[in-house]
Parts: sequence; structure tokens; C-alpha cells
Amino acid sequence: SEDLNELKFTLQQINTFNSISKELFKLLNYTPFKHMLNTSGILNYTTEAQFDMVRLGIGLYGFGNDVKHTKKLKNVLTLKSIISQIQTVEKGETVGYNRAFKTTTTIKTATIPIGHADGIFRQFGNEVGYVYINNKKAAIVGNVCMDMIMVNVTNIVCNEGDEVVIYKNQQHIETMAKTIKTIPYELLTAISQRVTRVLKEL
Repeated sequence: SEDLNELKFTLQQINTFNSISKELFKLLNYTPFKHMLNTSGILNYTTEAQFDMVRLGIGLYGFGNDVKHTKKLKNVLTLKSIISQIQTVEKGETVGYNRAFKTTTTIKTATIPIGHADGIFRQFGNEVGYVYINNKKAAIVGNVCMDMIMVNVTNIVCNEGDEVVIYKNQQHIETMAKTIKTIPYELLTAISQRVTRVLKEL
């Protein structure tokens, strides 16, 4: 278990694995590679269960199973888009499907060409989630559409074509995940194949 409160149970699992492996290897007459550690295991049980190899999963993207470990890992993923359109929305007007967001003052919105078909959860709509534009937070307004989101940029100096950071770093991703009662794994694995991957060598 990655739950550190289940240390005793996990150590029992490791001992059981060792016992079964020992008997199995006798029957096989050779010694296969042994492996049972994922990211959480690497961070917590290396002494007891490193064996011949380990599997780095979510840790590759900079996440451990507690804040202490995550702080020691480097973030390697950033999700970005651009501003495709900027609009002024007058007081009393609405934004998005079903008129889900109604303005109480005149605001400026930016349309971002990324939506729930790309992996942006619909729960982030109506000021639950936010993005970064020119290092400032911009709340998502209205419902998250299939192919786009709208954000409030009233107090942000920006232009069409400017970069938008959807997921900035570990802290941002963890905050967004907690806001909708999920975990970073789900946000990251939901990013669809429609999103272009750009690999950079560090």
C-alpha cells in the first residue's frame, strides 16, 4: 500500500512475496528478475524490497505519495495552450453553455482552445479551476466546453496568441486535483492524444 499508515501490512506483503519467490525459483531452476516497487515503493521501501529492478511511474512526472517526497522530485510536465480570442463581456451577460456563468460587472475573457476532449475536467468550470497567463491566475468561467475554455483576464495584460499554462507545476496540479476531490494521477493520465507532446532534453 502507498498509504504510510499501512506500513505493517506492506511489510507483510513483501515477506509473502519473498517466500513465494524462493519456492518458485526452486521449481524453475533459474532466478528471474524480482520486482515489486512502484514510485511509492521506491520512496518508502527501498531497503526492504529493491530487488533487481524498480518501476518509476508517477514519480517520473515529479510526484511522490506525500508532500515531503514530492518536494524532492523535479516536475517534468507542463500543459500549455494559447489565447485564441479576447472578448469584453458586459454586466449581466453570460458565458458558455447553458448560460452557466453570469457576469455581475463588465469583464474581459480569453478563449483557450483546449477542453474536456483534451482532458480538462468539466468540474473546473465556473471559477473552480484556473490557469496562468503571464504568471497571473485566470479563473475558468462558464462550463468547460469540448474544445475550449474561457477564462477571466479582466486584470491581466494579455493579447491573442499569448501563452497559457494549464498545468504549471506540482503544486498547481495538486491544488487543482484536491479542488475536485481527485489525485494528480487522474489529471495527468486524462490528457488525451489530441494534445501535442513536445519533448525537451534538459
